[in-house]
Amino acid sequence: MRREKFLLYLSLFTLLVAGFGLINLVVFLEIKRLIEENSYRLAYQHFLTHLQNPHHIGDKDFVINPPAVEGYRFYVFEAPENPLKSVRVGVREEFIKDRTDSLMKRLFAVEFFLVFMLVFLYQRVIEEYFSRLKGKEEWIKSLMLSLTHRLGNFIATQKVLLAMLKKSYPQDEKIRKLEKSLHKAQRELSLFINPVKEGRENKRENIQLEDSVRETLSFFEEELKGKRLILRNEKLFVYMNKEDLEDVLYNLIGNAIRHSRELVHIKVCAKNRLLVIRNDLGSEVKHGMGLGVELTRTVLRRYNFGLRISLKRHYTAFVLFKRQG
Repeated sequence: MRREKFLLYLSLFTLLVAGFGLINLVVFLEIKRLIEENSYRLAYQHFLTHLQNPHHIGDKDFVINPPAVEGYRFYVFEAPENPLKSVRVGVREEFIKDRTDSLMKRLFAVEFFLVFMLVFLYQRVIEEYFSRLKGKEEWIKSLMLSLTHRLGNFIATQKVLLAMLKKSYPQDEKIRKLEKSLHKAQRELSLFINPVKEGRENKRENIQLEDSVRETLSFFEEELKGKRLILRNEKLFVYMNKEDLEDVLYNLIGNAIRHSRELVHIKVCAKNRLLVIRNDLGSEVKHGMGLGVELTRTVLRRYNFGLRISLKRHYTAFVLFKRQG
């Protein structure tokens, strides 16, 4: 949430700098043009006064035929009665600069007040928005935790009942399938429920990835029938919460198997600390993978691990169990 706040304030700052910078440039050019036009009119009035009174030589800002050249802007006027006679009126550059600076300072003062008020209101709105968002987030988290508790109790009860049935009918294949189905339902729900549980990333341990991959594949024995599985494992230990790793593997491997035609390829590369999961469907995979993949990416982000999904020639998931810079 802090990152979102920072991005919102950064976007506001960028918008203010770009917007007011452009406005100030346009206003500055317009003010400069108006002051120069006004200076020209005032110079022409001094010229007309000089024609009526040759002793009039102007004032400190407008000088008739000034002896110095530096520090003045000149306007040349011709006398109506004598076109060969021209009169130079010098306008002191500091006069134009002082008028421009004075107007721009007042403009900046007004802008500062407006920006201050805008930032203040924006901050109040953002804080109110994130306060409400946090409230809803806490409510959803409480709801999910309550659901977790109820589902956990339900699954625990079903496991006890299955254990009792297995004692009575140890060779019953239907009970074995029912038990596996219950385990799969637990894994499916885990990915959606566990992200709201706090402190899971603190309960880390070194887990051998090869064992976890094989354990995950055992859930999909039925789906793998009639399909070719290529499994190339190297010894790689991953330091993370065991349940989080199980969620990641179950979702990614499950997606690859369910959306494959005939081939599933899983490879663990210890040197690059990389897990590659691929099938033969590629860009035809369109539905059923969005939310699960995002939740998986969220889990991996807790450990600064990376996930990339490619759907070009094949469906390929690259999981990098290495700290991202």
